Amino acid sequence: MKTIRHTNTLYYYDGPQIFEARDAIGGNYIAVMVETVDGKDKYMIAGVEPERLRQFRTGAIDLRGLLTERAETEWYLATFAEGLETPLALESQNGLLTAYPHLPESGFVLHDRPALADTLREARARNNLIIEVAVEPPEAAQEHRIRVGTLAGLLGHLQMMVKHAYGVALRELSLDARRAIDRSDAHLLDVIVPAAPGSFRIVLEAARMPDLLGQNELARALQRIDALFENANDPQKTLTLVKSHRGHLAGAYLRTLRFLVQSKSGLRYSWAEPNFEEPRERAVTEREAGPLVDLLSSVSNLGAETVSLIGALRKADVDTGAWRIETEEGEYSGKIKPGGPSLAGLKLDSRYRFSCLEEIEETQAGSREQRTLYLTEHEPA
Repeated sequence: MKTIRHTNTLYYYDGPQIFEARDAIGGNYIAVMVETVDGKDKYMIAGVEPERLRQFRTGAIDLRGLLTERAETEWYLATFAEGLETPLALESQNGLLTAYPHLPESGFVLHDRPALADTLREARARNNLIIEVAVEPPEAAQEHRIRVGTLAGLLGHLQMMVKHAYGVALRELSLDARRAIDRSDAHLLDVIVPAAPGSFRIVLEAARMPDLLGQNELARALQRIDALFENANDPQKTLTLVKSHRGHLAGAYLRTLRFLVQSKSGLRYSWAEPNFEEPRERAVTEREAGPLVDLLSSVSNLGAETVSLIGALRKADVDTGAWRIETEEGEYSGKIKPGGPSLAGLKLDSRYRFSCLEEIEETQAGSREQRTLYLTEHEPA
């Protein structure tokens, strides 16, 4: 018996009403809920061509047309006995699909308003959060090109900003809400178009697909990045905002601006989710980046975050300042800056509270980070 797996919910109302699915060899299907029998949802399912599925996602064709104007005539019914994560067994049906009484009426489209911007069109076509980034390095002035190091650095810095912005967003949620979110890859981006036509543009997609309600976790991060770039032409306003985000996000933002200055490039980006009416856009020019770097660099410990560790002391080197403490979350090690507190008199295996500043240094063109904990204060716990 043929089986398919749910891959993407396209329309949700008290449950998945329309979703995409694939079979074992990658064939595309559309499933439409037609009724509920004994508390179980029953779906009408048909194989669809990838291009026509893309057109339906963008709102170019309606649901009835997607189902009836196909090269294949075979269609199925299926009932979910368990959750969406389990394979769905298909029951082949006789007769024409057009004669099925639960076939949807004409006129149902996913998006009533057409997408006028490329970013939003791509977001709808892929049913996912999309980011378009445009850069203006010197080598792109005459030709559609960019240095490998510049491209790698740009992508690395952008990913790090998103990562730390997502961390800030999560800290604003309740503990129960944070525990309910799978954070393993929610902040990651995938490059889907490495060099789009026109100015040098890179198109990226959220590595994780949206949830059943069509919402993507990555949007939490991008909203905070938008705020940082909103007043790029006003260094004082930007300084006030960045100070309110003091920590790793502020540090990642400053490192990105420094990279733009070093590469003599400006940055423009836009992003959209499929349900947006228009994309959200921000930009910073090379001329604006310089004063921002000068002003933000004058703020001490802008990119550092405070960390409190409670646990048993496992190492305390008075001469070098190196230390290691074992907490319930694991072992942490760090250093002491010149003029910092002394480790003299601390007893191994005794419990202490270590107050630290965590600082980040970038490596490999912004693609990796080196974190260091500097002890600022300690007391018995």
